[in-house]
Amino acid sequence: MRFLYSPTVALIGVWVAFNPAFAQNLAPAPTPCQINGVTQTVSAVGDRNADTTNIQNAMNACTTVGAQLGKPLYVALQPGNYIIKPITMRSYVFLLLPAGAVLNASTVTADYQIAGSGTCGGIASSSSGCKPLISSGNSGDAVANNTGIIGSRAVGIMGGTIEGHGWDITSNGSSWWAIADTANAQGKKQICPRLIEFDNGVNVLIRDVTLQNSPYFHLVFSQCTNVTELNLKIQSPTPDHPSTARNTDGTDVISSAFVSITNSHIISGDDNIAITAANKGASHDITIQNCHFGKGHGLSIGSGTNGGVSNVHAKQIYFNGTDNGIRFKSDSSEGGDVSNIYYDTLCMKAINTFSLSSKNGAIDLDTQYSSTTGTLYPYFHNVYFHDIYSDVASATINGTVWDNVRLNGAGGNRPMANLFFYNVNFSLPKTAAPVSNTDLTTTVVYSNSLNLTIPGLATTPAPAIDPAFNEAANSNLAGYCQTYNN
Repeated sequence: MRFLYSPTVALIGVWVAFNPAFAQNLAPAPTPCQINGVTQTVSAVGDRNADTTNIQNAMNACTTVGAQLGKPLYVALQPGNYIIKPITMRSYVFLLLPAGAVLNASTVTADYQIAGSGTCGGIASSSSGCKPLISSGNSGDAVANNTGIIGSRAVGIMGGTIEGHGWDITSNGSSWWAIADTANAQGKKQICPRLIEFDNGVNVLIRDVTLQNSPYFHLVFSQCTNVTELNLKIQSPTPDHPSTARNTDGTDVISSAFVSITNSHIISGDDNIAITAANKGASHDITIQNCHFGKGHGLSIGSGTNGGVSNVHAKQIYFNGTDNGIRFKSDSSEGGDVSNIYYDTLCMKAINTFSLSSKNGAIDLDTQYSSTTGTLYPYFHNVYFHDIYSDVASATINGTVWDNVRLNGAGGNRPMANLFFYNVNFSLPKTAAPVSNTDLTTTVVYSNSLNLTIPGLATTPAPAIDPAFNEAANSNLAGYCQTYNN
């Protein structure tokens, strides 16, 4: 049975109408955890051992009560500055992180060390070795269901902050981000902790909080089912700590199903949102709506897709200065079936003006993302673009238009197919390049698309209603995007 927590009830009508595949029931919102009549709250001490112990002990006690009652409860943190080592989420327990509460990540690398794994804070060929700051089902810990983090009891009231201190000097003498830069220069991987990770959880909710300056990925849902991300602010680096903040993805959806991401504002040092499905199973039935992306690599699928990615719906996404807008990335070492992907009302501004890379762009479908080879050929097909706009700000750098369209298919083994462009508009003429290993007999550019040319393909008369979305074109798409993408 699939359900969302009742605080999201106002969004359900929009979400179901946008993606009818979701049939949902409602579960109760978390209520205060009481033990022997005492509401469980935690106050900040400012010591990493005391704060970690106090929060963990409260959650450990409340999971028993929640399981007995059969409903989720929350542990309320009081405003203040906490310093924490890794903590483990528990079933039927939420953390309530109100405005004025800041969870500061420890900068002691040994606090995150996974026994028998790579050295946390080091550099190696593998990135494993650090436990996430907040997690469940990770590194031998129990899986948590009916759990999450909320910033307030009422939806839409922003709460506190989880500060990852990626910029800060760690106990090994370098910042987490400096370790990442050094690893990249050496062609290796950094061993740094993720900020939050849920593994194998069912019914996970995170809303109305700020995640910032993570040492590595900010928020990961791996092999989870029924996930809601709502009203998040994710940012790395923050303006007071300028840096590359390498590999600080905003949200990563890994082999997970029935996921809703709504009203998130994301600036990151890598993918703003990435959907992958490598060796842990498929990712499917994912809705992303009304999100704003600043600097980052855009809305990505891949690179691992061999588990399959399907039924992804992205609507009303606003890109401002991202390296890419829509991005598929995979290769023959980890490719798979990517299908039934729907993009509706995407507004792009100043795409690729930071990186100025010929391999980035407004629409970048690349099945030869890296030089690694194998026999797991990516197959991108049944991808639908409706009301997509990229504005002139992307075409003013060094006299070159940077909001590229790339259709780079997989070496002839599994050509991209069934690509549909309805009312896809560029402010200046755009010719897709490269166009390789793409089945043009099943690719359609409708005549209401503006300034988009795919070599070798004539436009098709546009029907009044886009058959893939059952919607007409937005006749004032440029005006709409200029109004709302700011």
